[in-house]
Amino acid sequence: MATEPDPQLLIASLLETAPIGIAVLDSECRYLHINAMLAASNGLPVAAHIGRRPRDILPDAGPGLEAIMHAVLASNQARTRFAACAEVPPGSGQLRHWEASYHPLPGRNGQPDGIIAMVEDVTVRHEAERLQRETEAHVRRVLDNLFTFVGVLSPDGTLQSANRAPLDAAGIRMEDVCGLKFWDCYWWNYAPHVQARLEHAVLQAACGEVSRFDVVVRMAGDSRLPIDFMLAPLRDEHGQITHLIASAIDISARKHSEDALRQNETLLRQVVEAIPDGLLMIDSHGVIRLVNQRMESLFGYPRATLLGQHFEALLPDSVRDNHRANVQHYMQAPVSRDIVSSQVLQARRRDGSLFPCEIGLSPLQVGGKPHVLATITALQAANKTAVNDQEAGEA
Repeated sequence: MATEPDPQLLIASLLETAPIGIAVLDSECRYLHINAMLAASNGLPVAAHIGRRPRDILPDAGPGLEAIMHAVLASNQARTRFAACAEVPPGSGQLRHWEASYHPLPGRNGQPDGIIAMVEDVTVRHEAERLQRETEAHVRRVLDNLFTFVGVLSPDGTLQSANRAPLDAAGIRMEDVCGLKFWDCYWWNYAPHVQARLEHAVLQAACGEVSRFDVVVRMAGDSRLPIDFMLAPLRDEHGQITHLIASAIDISARKHSEDALRQNETLLRQVVEAIPDGLLMIDSHGVIRLVNQRMESLFGYPRATLLGQHFEALLPDSVRDNHRANVQHYMQAPVSRDIVSSQVLQARRRDGSLFPCEIGLSPLQVGGKPHVLATITALQAANKTAVNDQEAGEA
């Protein structure tokens, strides 16, 4: 009978192929595994980390990092996207900056067995931002204080007045834009398609409609700033539209967070796709909500076909009823465990052929609703005899 892949080798492969610093620590905050990227960021080789704690590697930052790890272990809740910095090497006066997330390492009893640390070295970005702040101090102060924009337009879109903040941020005077059509003002005339969108919004507002959308505005030095823009009609006591009110807020921080979230989602997807076992996530009704590439190759279904399908389609007809009962029982008190207590199961490919496999389950919450993440390990051909013998015995 073929042996299963060594979990330690799988972990090591994942650590080294991930495009981010990753480490696994035990419940005493001792390094069990660390990839070369994170080890280099800490200023020591991989071997120098194993069995030691963060305080041994980074004396000034380590105790604080361990305190966060212990909080994650105690609460079984991840701590994500927090900043950390330390001198590397210690005492050198050279600061290294990180953005880190600590996740509990699931244990068999439902309690965390340790910590999975995902760490991005942002020293270069941090230094670039510092230099940019120094060289563009005046413009940065203006942009940082640009919390709102207010403009008053006539119904035909002529700008009548604006508050001080957008004028200062753009490096212009009120007389430079007063009396112009709003879309012809400095903020918008860098691109015809942006002007067309503003002109259309003016027409809508003049007809009584409120427009709101994200748009990029031009600032001093031909720089760009994303804003949440709104244009609304102002009516008098008779309901007549007398003016149009333009307002906006700086959303550069939000955009940065959205970009970071997309990057994190991309990273997580890459990790999921890199796992050599089949992964699928089902909801409480048994409907498949997520699969990886290995699932497609194992079962012969394209991803689009698997998603939204009931998981029973992947099982032989002879075991569906029994397996359905097992899953229903599991969903009543879900814990991380093998669904059939380490028994070998058979799964059915798209072409109807069967293959032996083992399935592990881990419960999780998605959007506040229970889901189950299943890991499907295909067994080698040598295991088929064991499956046949087991089925013969059950018969």
